Amino acid sequence: MIGRLLGGRYQIEQAVGGGGMSVVYRALDTVLGRRVAVKVLRSQFGDDADFIRRFRREAQAAASLSHPNIVNIFDVGTDGDDHFIVMEYVEGHTLKEWIQQRGPLPVEEVVEIGRQVCAALAHAHDRGIVHRDIKPHNILITDARVVKVTDFGIARAITANTITYAGSVIGSVHYFSPEQARGEMTDIKSDIYSLGVVLYEMVTGHLPFSGDSPISVALKHVREPLVEPRQLIPGIPQSMENVILRAMAKNPLDRYDSVREMAADLDVVLELKDVPKFVPQHGDGQSEETRLYTPVSGAENSADRKAADEAAKPRRRGWSYVKRAALWTLAVLLVMAVLGVGAYYAFTTWMRVPDVTMPNVVGKPYADAVAQLTQSGFSQNNIQRVDMPSNAVPPGAVFKQDPDAGITVKANRSITLWVSIGQETVAMPAVENMPLSQAKQLLKQNGIPDSQIAVNYEYSDQPKDTVIRQYPREEVAVVPGKDQVQLVVSQGPQLVTVPNVVGSTEQDARQQLTAAGLTVGKVQTQPDYKAPSGVVIQQAPYKPGDQVPKGRAVDLWVSSGYPQDAKTAVFPVAVAIPPGHPPVQVKIVVTDAREANQTVVSETTSVSKVYPVQVVLSPDTGADIKWYVDGQQQGEKVIPYNGT
Repeated sequence: MIGRLLGGRYQIEQAVGGGGMSVVYRALDTVLGRRVAVKVLRSQFGDDADFIRRFRREAQAAASLSHPNIVNIFDVGTDGDDHFIVMEYVEGHTLKEWIQQRGPLPVEEVVEIGRQVCAALAHAHDRGIVHRDIKPHNILITDARVVKVTDFGIARAITANTITYAGSVIGSVHYFSPEQARGEMTDIKSDIYSLGVVLYEMVTGHLPFSGDSPISVALKHVREPLVEPRQLIPGIPQSMENVILRAMAKNPLDRYDSVREMAADLDVVLELKDVPKFVPQHGDGQSEETRLYTPVSGAENSADRKAADEAAKPRRRGWSYVKRAALWTLAVLLVMAVLGVGAYYAFTTWMRVPDVTMPNVVGKPYADAVAQLTQSGFSQNNIQRVDMPSNAVPPGAVFKQDPDAGITVKANRSITLWVSIGQETVAMPAVENMPLSQAKQLLKQNGIPDSQIAVNYEYSDQPKDTVIRQYPREEVAVVPGKDQVQLVVSQGPQLVTVPNVVGSTEQDARQQLTAAGLTVGKVQTQPDYKAPSGVVIQQAPYKPGDQVPKGRAVDLWVSSGYPQDAKTAVFPVAVAIPPGHPPVQVKIVVTDAREANQTVVSETTSVSKVYPVQVVLSPDTGADIKWYVDGQQQGEKVIPYNGT
């Protein structure tokens, strides 16, 4: 089974558990790309058509349940002779493993587990589904301490076959209610009894009843009084014991009316520890004909002798019970003998069926495949058709067969042919505005693997690694494993360097910003002593050299010229150089309202010159002109604001 693709979808990876009824495997759902648990029925169940019908009906009903404390059922299917259920895969342990490893559990832990099982059963009971097989083996506990109940409704199919498949109930009989043991109708109170047994086992570490055979254990549930939990573990609160005693009352009338009522008592177990002991009010629920009595001894007076005589009568009925038990055992043996004769007859009949070599019909149209099989000696009535998508063959052609080609089988063997209905398609999900990792996960869940996804990056204002476009669009049909999906993903905004445009004319500044990938924002004008009209005097909010997303706007402040109270003047500065003197270095420095220590002239000359020097004056700032020859100051002129 390991490595097999069950149902054309579930890749079996490893066995993780099993019982008398089935084997449980961990598998990969190759369509949705998730881990699942696959429960495959054992072969002795697969040949019983009535059982299979009940099994499928109950499993499909259980699949309608949706609750955090119930293991979800995803699928019910058949692959050849194998019948299987696909369920949620739960990482963790069974409650049975916990009890075996740890012994009696703390009462606080028992209460929490019991409450979660009650929640699961309440959800099922509200929908008319009785579990019928509550036991620690069917209670899973995740690593996060979440309780998950499994196998809802499936026990009904088994209970109808208790005699034929007696081996399948050996593990369950320890948790049977008395009415189940008597073969009577079961209801939600049977689940309550079984949960009581589970609570008993959790708090004591032991089963309440044990025996050499399933029948002896079942009879103890019906007849033997319970060894109360506090007799085994005195420290158990009376409130905890009361929940168990009431749930395990032999008469259903003494049990809880619902698991919600049971959960309500569990809620207060730790608060109300000292409470009166629960005492059942309705007896054990048995008829007079089957009840066993204990002899009464030591009768000293007539009243006592009369009571003893009355007690002796049921004791004789007890002997009648022994005869009944013997007859019951004889009846079971007789049924098994009849089944053995029937099995021998079926085997000899089967041996007379001719052997046929299975032909290879994969790739052929279905009609041709059926014709070839019938020509080979198989009956058309034994050929089952399963229509499924396939990318391997054209529509209408067989893409898988069971048994495989070349195998020798009986001519009356059932044959399954998987026929293509065309390429499997899925609806393209909407992944725009999702993080790339989340988008890929969603695509994988829809059967589209990473190998089918092409990712292209581009600059965008969307956050980095966000899907900004998808091809195909949402809801377009995609063939898994074939059609390519393209995702355009943001790599964040493109960054550019802000240029320095202060001192440039407005026109030059605009050109520089555009060339850098930026835009011009607001432009404001204001008078300025330093810059002539039309020159940029400030930029914001970004400084020269900043790295900013492409397309961002830069605001400009442009000089409208000098203020109205500014004065300008031109003064001549004469520099005399004797004839025939070697060339000298002339430098003129101005301090005025524009700026201090401005070098307005710097040159080498060998002739005398007069330099016109312009100054700008403000009411608060005059002007100072200094000139130098070969580094030596030759003169200075101070111009006050009011002196011009």
